[in-house]
Amino acid sequence: MTIWIDIDIPTKHFGIHLKNNSRNPRYKGVNQLLRDGGWLEITSKEEALELHKQEYPTFTLVDRT
Repeated sequence: MTIWIDIDIPTKHFGIHLKNNSRNPRYKGVNQLLRDGGWLEITSKEEALELHKQEYPTFTLVDRT
């Protein structure tokens, strides 16, 4: 199952989604982080939660699955 993570650096938002809802913004990458963050494709919700815990603990977690 594919899970998408939306990392938004300016707002400190870490969203977990079932599909990529990106609108190709200029400063957010797909499967890479740019200035304002990005959309990352991963394999499981557990992996997303672990990434949030390890790398982005101060970001607000929003689970949209």
